[in-house]
Amino acid sequence: MFILLNRHSNNGRGHRKWEESKSELEAGLLGRDYRLAEDCGGLGLRLGEEYGRGERLFIAAGGDGTVNYLLNKIMTAQGIIPGEITLGAIGLGSSNDFHKPYSAGKRTRAGVYYRLDADGAVPHNIGQVDYEDETGRPLRKYFIINGSLGIIARGNYLFNSDGRVVRWLKPRWVLGTIWYLTFRTLLTEKNIPVRISVGGNSLQTEATTLSVIINPHFTGNLSYDCGDFSRRDAFGIALCENMGTAERFRTLSSLSKGRFTGLRKTRFWESPEVELDPRFPTPLELDGEVVLARRIQIRLLKGAVKVCQ
Repeated sequence: MFILLNRHSNNGRGHRKWEESKSELEAGLLGRDYRLAEDCGGLGLRLGEEYGRGERLFIAAGGDGTVNYLLNKIMTAQGIIPGEITLGAIGLGSSNDFHKPYSAGKRTRAGVYYRLDADGAVPHNIGQVDYEDETGRPLRKYFIINGSLGIIARGNYLFNSDGRVVRWLKPRWVLGTIWYLTFRTLLTEKNIPVRISVGGNSLQTEATTLSVIINPHFTGNLSYDCGDFSRRDAFGIALCENMGTAERFRTLSSLSKGRFTGLRKTRFWESPEVELDPRFPTPLELDGEVVLARRIQIRLLKGAVKVCQ
């Protein structure tokens, strides 16, 4: 077993969570015969070396961003066959959407959720994203939870920024930071002009937010009611369009209760592919990590890795 530990997750609280839960995890699940990396430098090479010696179980100990980072390194490391890899996680982050819906039986006494049952691992879909950055450079990334464009992505972009309010508030109250940025984006962010191509059809619209869903949970306590797409033949694709401030707040309230179907100014598709072409480079969120992107092509890779339960 190889563990990538992000002690800086949850704005530094990940270190404390790890120390509080380590002995319990070692006694019940990890044992002591694991290898630990705390430095991401040269991680791709390290993963290749571990794979070469026969390691197939890789664990991300951190938040959703740590899961995403490890996934992308697995998908791009030279010599690794992703379908042979089992990915697990220890939730040290602020949102930990990868672990949702939470299972009370998979939580330490310190409140750390985990997915470490390698014997029960199942194939899991991921998304492959090809896009151009703000300079026109073609790039590729992967996601395993969900991706989004619009105000949700903008909120994540600001959460990872060094703005004065965020810099002061985040070390003191992570959830409060999330809600501050949620209200800020709801009130101030404009809808995004974007062409969407999905299911053989194309439309030009003003997207308030568009989510490409594998796991319907996102941004703390919000969720779609479409179910889990981790083993289906398509993504769930949820669009909110042309929404004003009041409509955004009503939609947010519904999503906090897990309701989306039937809301005004929304659409939903199931498709293994979607193309998004915003008029200008715009934040694209992938498992909580954000890039500036345009000419975005997203394709389902069915069962690309196995995931611990």
